[in-house]
Amino acid sequence: MSERRASGRSRCRSAAFTRTAIQEVGRRGSGNHDRELLPNPSQPLSLPGYIAPLPSELAVSVSTDEPNRKRKWQSGSQRDDCPSTSSRRPAKRSCRAYEKGPLLGRGGFGSVYAGMRRSDGLPVAIKYVSKRKTQRRLKVEGHGRLPLEVALMTLVNSAPACPNVLQLVEWFDSPTQYSMILERPVPCQDLQSFCEEKGCLDESLAKKVLLQLITALKHCESRGVLHRDVKPQNLLISTDSQVIKLLDFGCGDLLKDSAYRSFEGTPQYAPPEWFRRRRYHAGPATVWSVGVTLYKILCGCLPFRTAWRVTSKTILHFPRELSTGKRYKSCPE
Repeated sequence: MSERRASGRSRCRSAAFTRTAIQEVGRRGSGNHDRELLPNPSQPLSLPGYIAPLPSELAVSVSTDEPNRKRKWQSGSQRDDCPSTSSRRPAKRSCRAYEKGPLLGRGGFGSVYAGMRRSDGLPVAIKYVSKRKTQRRLKVEGHGRLPLEVALMTLVNSAPACPNVLQLVEWFDSPTQYSMILERPVPCQDLQSFCEEKGCLDESLAKKVLLQLITALKHCESRGVLHRDVKPQNLLISTDSQVIKLLDFGCGDLLKDSAYRSFEGTPQYAPPEWFRRRRYHAGPATVWSVGVTLYKILCGCLPFRTAWRVTSKTILHFPRELSTGKRYKSCPE
């Protein structure tokens, strides 16, 4: 039964979480607001594009929420025989051009491995995504119809590329899955693991992270792409240069001016209007998730324990001292 629940779609989880939020809002006067907690972000979630990381090192192009397993992104010796086609390379190329290394993460849709390009030793990450779990395709000019995540990464990687967005090297298709060859900076970690090992970020480093994240998101907006799953687990930080890269477009969508009526990201980072009205707009929702992310890397925890607190005018408490001007204590209406 636990495996069935873990492999459920994000939409089902979001709907259930939304119902809890609506019920809590209706019971505001009961004095029981703190009893039902938000889903524990340390437990793996089954979301579109979600792959749990091994958190001491790089988490690649996936939503990640499994912080107990750790492994370096190193090349290995395993081979992969998946048949291939590619929108960027000649059809004769295949996954066999890459040497598959150790497992980095596994989730509802597939697995991510460290890898290396055999021709020149380029470090890469190899992500396998099952077609049984995600079948949506988008038409991209010059590339035809592509799987959703491939299509969104193709759009955001179009020239001129952004140094703060993870690059898609190429991808391959097969009857049951598609494989994505992704940039793998060395050395680096996902930001969640970095904070767990080093502690909360100081304000100067948090500011540097935030500026790079905003650069990445503005680039996505310019390419007509909504990321929709901004959180520390989906940010890579170079441990020597502190360069940030945004990854995991598996929960994303094309940008639009009208409201979205389904949520494919992580519930703990969803905006209040999703819980109140089951709809949200791209810009405000992205700003909200950036704010939650900033709080998390500065304070080491999520700002809201329950769905009711997300939608209320509760006072936001800070577990550590921050300099003047960094606090915004009240939640927006």
